[in-house]
Amino acid sequence: MNKPRLRFAPSPTGSPHVGNIRTAVFNYLYCRHNDGTFILRIEDTDRERCTEGSLEEIMLSLRWMGMDWDEGPEVGGDYGPYFQSQRLDIYKKYAEELIERGRAYRCYCTKERLEELRKYQESNKLPLGYDRRCRELGLDERARLERENPEPVIRFAMNIEGTTEFDDVVRGHLVFDNSLQDDFVIIKSDGYPTYNFANVVDDHLMQITHVIRGEEFISSTPKHVQLYEAFGWKAPIWVSVPLILDERRRKLSKRSDTQTRFVSYIEDGYLPEAMLNFLATMGWSSGEDKKIYTREELIQQFTLEGISTSAAVFDLARLNDLQGEHVRLLSVDDLAGRLIPFLKEAGYIGDPPTPSDLEYLKRIVPLIQPRLVLLKDAPDMMLYFYRDDFDYEEKGARKYLIKENSPQLLEVVAEKLGSLHEWSCTTIERAVREGGISLNMEGGQVIHPVRVAITGRTVGPGLFELMDVIGKDRCVARLRRAADWARSRLEVVESQTSS
Repeated sequence: MNKPRLRFAPSPTGSPHVGNIRTAVFNYLYCRHNDGTFILRIEDTDRERCTEGSLEEIMLSLRWMGMDWDEGPEVGGDYGPYFQSQRLDIYKKYAEELIERGRAYRCYCTKERLEELRKYQESNKLPLGYDRRCRELGLDERARLERENPEPVIRFAMNIEGTTEFDDVVRGHLVFDNSLQDDFVIIKSDGYPTYNFANVVDDHLMQITHVIRGEEFISSTPKHVQLYEAFGWKAPIWVSVPLILDERRRKLSKRSDTQTRFVSYIEDGYLPEAMLNFLATMGWSSGEDKKIYTREELIQQFTLEGISTSAAVFDLARLNDLQGEHVRLLSVDDLAGRLIPFLKEAGYIGDPPTPSDLEYLKRIVPLIQPRLVLLKDAPDMMLYFYRDDFDYEEKGARKYLIKENSPQLLEVVAEKLGSLHEWSCTTIERAVREGGISLNMEGGQVIHPVRVAITGRTVGPGLFELMDVIGKDRCVARLRRAADWARSRLEVVESQTSS
């Protein structure tokens, strides 16, 4: 085949984690770079570990990332079914073929015997693994064991002598001693295949050309190579991507400080563009000194040769830096649209938002965009644009409002603003500064108390710009509210001092 066919084949045994999705990213980018086919296959044969909702989270994560699959669930294709649980007859057929070829056999060993074998090997410091008792059975012995265990597993007969060798695009030429390999189970007693067997059968039948997966699968690859050889099939190109470490340089896991559940990043309001940029460059480099990549640039430049042999570190600070950069690249309309779900949840805008809701939102967005990182933080950053009953930050209130001259200043500024006929950044600034001058106050002596009165906070967007958006009546009311609040606090302080 001229064009590559790659698959992302997750197991629905829990929420997808960042390592799963990074693997999907590499497969997706290589497919799109080479005009290939990106396939989603669900490896759901471990029935005990499959969990409700996992499949939906997998598909949600891929679609949120903009990585739509060309074949697979809800899409179809010529090589289905794309759920391994729907392909049991296929695996049974090929397992029987291996038995006929002398490369597989039924194993009647009970769980109890295998447990005793393991304990014996451990206590005698022997290599762990199946002892191949059922590999060469006579007819009488086979019949006796079948009566003891009528539901045997099927094991693959690995080559015992020599070596298994293969080339990996990232790791180079790899050699494994066959004497250390185990005759692994390919069909379990319940009729379901194991990962190692179903994976190879499906990759062959679906004409997969490249297998891009984590390097933790390198130790399993000799099994896969021998399966391909046993069937007389051509093996795909092997590509083992490096591990992802957490910020303490430990293997990323559910016990890591780093959040591994991928959907949590969607819930927190990361941008798919930022996450794609981050995951694609975690273990891959274009060779350029470049930080920000668009989807189109990643697709254009992605090659297998750029995959590193070194483990990648999940650096949350770097992710947040990329997130902020991508937020700033969005147009006002685009960012406003992405914030709507978070603002609906906060009760700031209607569902659906009205035209006036959208108009007001688009006036706010340019003010918070330079400092916004996670979209989930937008409602808090926007609180004083939507609510007048906010609290004052304790430190800011104590420093700027509970001062002898603050109530008078706020009243004077409120009066100046209330008399304005034109409401604009220029006229607002002039009125505020004139109010301060009338009391022999200027600069920060005026700006800081007014900011805390208008927003409840000491930092934020440009004061006059945000006042322009909030509007005259609301600003005047807030200044007077703050003046009353400050005056009452001063009275309390004065009474405490006098007593």
